[in-house]
Amino acid sequence: MANFLKLNKSYLGPEVLSNGSFEEYGPDLVINGDFATDSNWSKDAGWSINNGKATYDGSATTSAISQALSIVSGKIYKLEFTVEDYVSGTLNAFLSNGSLGLNSITANGTYSLDITATGTLCVFRSTDSFNGSVTNVSVQESGAVELVDNGQFTGIANGTDVTTLPQWSTNNLASANIVDNALQAISSSNEQLVKLNIPTVIGTEYKFNVASVTGDLADNSISIWNVNGSAAVDVDVTSGSGSLTFVADATTTQVNFFAGNRSGVKQTNYTGISLQATNQFAYGYLRLGSGQYSVFNLQAKTVRFVAESTTRRAVQAVGSTTANQEYLVKIDVAEVVGSAPFVYWNGSTTFIKVNLKVGENEIRYKRVGTSNGIYFGIEAQDASQVGSSITLNSISWQEVVNQPKLIGVDNVSMVSAPTDNTVVINNGLTDGADTLTITYAGASASSRVQMRNFFQDSIIRLANGNNTAEVLEITPPVLITDIVAS
Repeated sequence: MANFLKLNKSYLGPEVLSNGSFEEYGPDLVINGDFATDSNWSKDAGWSINNGKATYDGSATTSAISQALSIVSGKIYKLEFTVEDYVSGTLNAFLSNGSLGLNSITANGTYSLDITATGTLCVFRSTDSFNGSVTNVSVQESGAVELVDNGQFTGIANGTDVTTLPQWSTNNLASANIVDNALQAISSSNEQLVKLNIPTVIGTEYKFNVASVTGDLADNSISIWNVNGSAAVDVDVTSGSGSLTFVADATTTQVNFFAGNRSGVKQTNYTGISLQATNQFAYGYLRLGSGQYSVFNLQAKTVRFVAESTTRRAVQAVGSTTANQEYLVKIDVAEVVGSAPFVYWNGSTTFIKVNLKVGENEIRYKRVGTSNGIYFGIEAQDASQVGSSITLNSISWQEVVNQPKLIGVDNVSMVSAPTDNTVVINNGLTDGADTLTITYAGASASSRVQMRNFFQDSIIRLANGNNTAEVLEITPPVLITDIVAS
């Protein structure tokens, strides 16, 4: 009667982490964006789909083709498409039920715009008897986060008091109403204003922008409070628009909108109001806590974690884990500076600390606790580790699925490790007569010796036992990916 080893042969299940390569944009949400078939698009009269294009014949001034997408109003998306065979007329493109997007297109070319969605439709509309074609349409969610709630004032009824909308407050202007998707600031005396209150993170850099300013213009029509170490900083809009890049000094940044130069009876109209962090995130990531400790380089497709203090610094990724499930985390490290460890969440009350090396790293762990989020970053353990940084090229988070397998060990003549990721067990009387080849992940010189000794010691221990029917259940120190008998 033979003795047996019961091996937990494992294989890798699905990837549970979204965007482990730190792409700026998410997956394309458009179905049939190349118009390979006449499907998925709703067409008004005059639109047709043929030969990989959506074509409008210019038969009416206004006509549209559209597709409902799984997009979220208020999030930022990249809309990209190509216009071909242009003859005449005007085309508008947008992600909404309104008309804010790429307007007045009158030539062939590839067009691209990062746009805040105000609805769930991707729409191409002829507004002046457009005659031409559209192809190669894509819509991808951006990692950027717009912090102003509907700064385009889309869908707001004319005459609505802006202070009835989220984030707006303290209206002491003679009038602060929304008219034709613009804020009309009308004053009757000096220093009248309306406030926009935006949640911000202290120490983080932002860019404020207002796309269009008309009426009475001045270099102090807008002021932003508690930024750049100052009580207030003015925004010059005399060119018909305005912007300011600043570092937030408070958890709420207050933007004050005046009429003209804050003096007497004036009227100034504002539209396209936006505030975004300048350090744009890769798609699917959320920074936790204050500061700019996680720096996404969207050109190099890396993320760098900096231990600015002994406070843990981590990001939350799109994805979720399951309690009691094993995971294999693969991390490709571009650079390590200092000695602060990489940390990741175990689902309970603890962040697990790991010292990474440049190149490929692998971590295998079983998730515990009730939190299924994926969090990782850096944590300085003491003052000596402050200033440390870790730069990642990529990260992968895959399920490890175990599949038990019995192996007879009688007459084993030799255990060898011919390569850095295989162990061969010869179990015939003549070497090579009957072999079992075990392939494992995590190849390295140390694993090669470790794995050979592991199996050899396990077999000797089992063979020396008195119970020849015993099954010895073992879990190897690295992931077994295949077991082949020959």
